[in-house]
Amino acid sequence: MTDAALRESLAAYDDTALATLTNPGLVRRAHRDVDEGKVRLVGGSPGKAEVDADGHLVLLDARGPAAAQCACKSVAVCRHRIAAVLFVLTQAAGDAAPEEAGEPGAASTDPQELLSAFDLAALARWAGKASWRAALETTGDPTTVTVQSNAIAVELQGLEAPVLILRGQGFDGIISKAPKAQRKALHAAAVLGARRHFGLAVPDAQPEADAPTDTACAYVPDPAFLNGIACQLAEVAALGFNLAPVPLEESLFEMSVSTRADALPRLAALLRAIAAQIRLRRKRALSFDSDVLLELTATAFALTYALGRGNQERQAALVGQLRRSFEPAAPLNLIGCGGERWRTPTGARGVTAWFVEAETGRWLSTSLARGPGQDPQFMPGEAWRHQAMWQAEPLATLAHARLTLEGANISADGRLSAPAAARASIIETKALPPTDLLGIVRNWAELRAVHKAQTGLGLDAARGPVACLIAPVQTAAPWFDDFAQQLVWPVCDETGAWLALTLDHDESATTALEALEANLTHGWRGLVLVRISRGRQGLAVTPITLIGNEAMIDLTMWQEPRTWTGRLQQQSWLTRLRQHRPGNRIFTRLPRDGTQAALDAVWQHLIDRLEAGSGLAAMLDGARAAHADRLDAFGLPVLATLLRKADGAEGTLTAAYALLITREQRSSLPLLG
Repeated sequence: MTDAALRESLAAYDDTALATLTNPGLVRRAHRDVDEGKVRLVGGSPGKAEVDADGHLVLLDARGPAAAQCACKSVAVCRHRIAAVLFVLTQAAGDAAPEEAGEPGAASTDPQELLSAFDLAALARWAGKASWRAALETTGDPTTVTVQSNAIAVELQGLEAPVLILRGQGFDGIISKAPKAQRKALHAAAVLGARRHFGLAVPDAQPEADAPTDTACAYVPDPAFLNGIACQLAEVAALGFNLAPVPLEESLFEMSVSTRADALPRLAALLRAIAAQIRLRRKRALSFDSDVLLELTATAFALTYALGRGNQERQAALVGQLRRSFEPAAPLNLIGCGGERWRTPTGARGVTAWFVEAETGRWLSTSLARGPGQDPQFMPGEAWRHQAMWQAEPLATLAHARLTLEGANISADGRLSAPAAARASIIETKALPPTDLLGIVRNWAELRAVHKAQTGLGLDAARGPVACLIAPVQTAAPWFDDFAQQLVWPVCDETGAWLALTLDHDESATTALEALEANLTHGWRGLVLVRISRGRQGLAVTPITLIGNEAMIDLTMWQEPRTWTGRLQQQSWLTRLRQHRPGNRIFTRLPRDGTQAALDAVWQHLIDRLEAGSGLAAMLDGARAAHADRLDAFGLPVLATLLRKADGAEGTLTAAYALLITREQRSSLPLLG
């Protein structure tokens, strides 16, 4: 007779779980061995059993078939171990009284109870630093969670079969068909995804400390490891865009979660992102983006090169940080310039308020946000209007006031945190930024310099948003661009140049679109808070807040007045903005200049070569020479030389990174004519 405690511990191993460990065919063969009497109990002790399965001795305990020992010496989970588990469970079913057996497949798992048994700190230790970071990165990915009789099944992107979190089996008892190198990261991600699904606490993927902290990793270059990464990146250039082989994806992920990658969080994150893109390419997913894959690979290649050759101070910046680092800030004199509500594709949501330092023109921001699936009760609009900040007022008040802030912490990229000691003193509740404030842009040609000054280039580039105030001297009626799916608002500078302020058409931007139209009926005179971001076709400039002579209007937080009457109640904004209005000037987007067009053509040529594969890339050598001659003609001889040397994978990645920097330097503005 097998031990009752052992039977209870193995109850989670039903046919689905066993097939996940092996395959359905092996489970059927094991069932046949049990039915034909080829499996018998040899001996046992509390929590253990010795089972003879078709002539092979299996030593089984509560850890399940994966940890069992079999005389056949198979490296994988063999049918003898599966048969031993089935035999033990068959005995349990045979001994149970009819009223105790229950209905087959009846759900007996309490998901919150099962998941609450997983201590997050212990889970992080079990996964290891690199795998835990990888799990946090994927926490926001869409998941499907299903409760089974003795397990929770979690479907993750990139895995054909779900991850099974078995009842009573702990971390090591989580099973899936994930490759060995990815197993701990994906199993930890499955636990976090399930907790998020059932409303339990989940760590933030990018935690921010309220207290100052130095989280930069100490780094000692390991030439062998860096050379190995460089070779893998060269393989990405040779095969990733074309064949996208599984071993290459697994190798990149394994390197990203290895112990030697613990001190390289930035490079590790890049490797995981590249592996994810390769998986999407192999599956021909619509979300695969060859531009993104080339940018990631070229950046990782340049970062690998720089890590092995920079000085200690430079390496500290290149290594990256585990989380944003904050330092104590001196007392700040701030002017609130508005804010916006936002939501990321992964489900994170929040509000951000923007402030400018009157003396220096430096831009600072603070946010109230929640990660994907965190705190379902958190409503960004309500937090904006009602949640007090810095022992003072909500952001709805602070973002429109003149104030002094003491005891705050500030990050290198201008983010303000809210420690308990921070205190804001409001000097003026409704304070409009003065028209002579330092940094107001009146000539659109200055916007590129503003963006570059706040973001940098290449490995030094910051990916956060850039804000500034612009002062148009004239505005035109907005219209909807059907092709780009954007609302376009033309604004004119002091030189007579017209700039397109754009709002992408999506569900979260509907409020901003309606607010913009409602408040531009008779034109607009005043300042506009805008966010500048770098896109594939150059810079995009998005309006955030309208700052008039009497009030500020935050577009994404605008609420339609209750007394509002007129056409806004009769038609949708999309219908109205698609109508041709007599008397309105018709604008067209100005084409990119010749240099920008040449750079874009070279970038596409590199992608074409990589997608063609090494066997066919030589057929494009004539086009490569023509592109190099064209770059020479536009005064870019260094880039032309690198392109001529781009015969192999390493040369291609070197040219791609140089081209990436050049395109960032020359990002064009969305001008209208």
